[in-house]
Amino acid sequence: MKKTVLEVYPKVFLADKTQTIYARLDGVTANDKVMIKVQPKEIYAIKHTKVYRVDEEERYPYFEMKAEGDGVYSYEYAFFDEQKYDVKIMIGEERLIWTYAYSVRPDLAIKKAFKGDTHLHSNRSDGEGSPYEVACQYRAAGYDFIAITDHHLFAPSLEGKAAVEKWTDAFRVFRGEEVHNLSMGYFHIINFDGDSSVNEVIENDYAYVEKEVRRILAEDKIPDTVADKTDYAFRVFVAREIQKRNGVAILAHPYWDVYGEYHMPVATTEALLKEGVFDAWELLAGDDRDGNGDNLQVALWNDLLAQGYTSSVLGASDSHSCTRDDSLFNHQFSMVFAENFDGVKSAIKAGDCVAVLSFNDENFWVFGAYRYVKYARFLLKEYFPRYKVLTKKHAAAMLAGDGKAVTAAENEIAAYNKLFFAY
Repeated sequence: MKKTVLEVYPKVFLADKTQTIYARLDGVTANDKVMIKVQPKEIYAIKHTKVYRVDEEERYPYFEMKAEGDGVYSYEYAFFDEQKYDVKIMIGEERLIWTYAYSVRPDLAIKKAFKGDTHLHSNRSDGEGSPYEVACQYRAAGYDFIAITDHHLFAPSLEGKAAVEKWTDAFRVFRGEEVHNLSMGYFHIINFDGDSSVNEVIENDYAYVEKEVRRILAEDKIPDTVADKTDYAFRVFVAREIQKRNGVAILAHPYWDVYGEYHMPVATTEALLKEGVFDAWELLAGDDRDGNGDNLQVALWNDLLAQGYTSSVLGASDSHSCTRDDSLFNHQFSMVFAENFDGVKSAIKAGDCVAVLSFNDENFWVFGAYRYVKYARFLLKEYFPRYKVLTKKHAAAMLAGDGKAVTAAENEIAAYNKLFFAY
């Protein structure tokens, strides 16, 4: 009978603590000696030898696992600091599995990695599917949250939020809208989870808008590099209106190539980011089909970092369809590290988030702070594939309006989390 490792668990451990790794095997007999090697990838437990050549496979030894019964074996290991580990299990000369584990410090252990999209559309503007249908499609793809940000409209996000809350609190639809102007030019700004609409102010009380823009022009020091200062002031106005409503002001796709020009003058983009006008900006943006916009946004971000300017960066699909081949649905998204849904907004503002470019379910580029990037990459490879299978069940139950199936799916997700995380 073929010897097989069915699963290794948990996968994420607390740093600087001795904990137990379990492996569940099939086809193993009482005479088989199951051996395990745990090798840190970043901070080594064993120093390199002075010998010129060394067999790296032998530098970290294998240890025998303890038989727990019913095909389960265990091994105690002292995890240290925050890093990824290679985990290899052998019987005799046969390696049965090469997998990975991770250890996190306590401040990260209390946070969940929320997969989300802060910029997308429903058929209430120019997208496909009702707000609830779109929400279920995102949940089926392994998302924990979305914001429905229809053009000029705040109400669709409220519709989607209410529809989801009827069935579950394990997935969140945040309030949102894509804010546009009337006569000041052509631009888009995301109001993420503000208490009320900014579009409604712009469309119903333009005298107030003009008064506030004039005040900004008179009172704010607008950088000399900005050619169109009124345009700049209007963007400042929108960001502040979002923030007044307890929302996250997100600068959308600055290098979107539209109508023969970029969405924003580059000097304006750079000035807004240097001045910290927005809480976050789309480093990866779904309007980009050939990579030019994303490439330039990443290059600009690198230059700003080199000059000492930090900013919170997000990935957003700007999806108008969850089914069309030309849609970037589930190819560009964010991962936000927060204790709960209520902490997502503050986590974004604090930079506790990363922008993800997904080529498929196995290959990713992740941008953000090193600590979060390396952990996000681990979770994308090790945690989310199985999680997506379970959230697909959850979404199907929600869409069918089957309360019992919704609860059953949520219980499966809870059991998976308990198995995957050692705390």
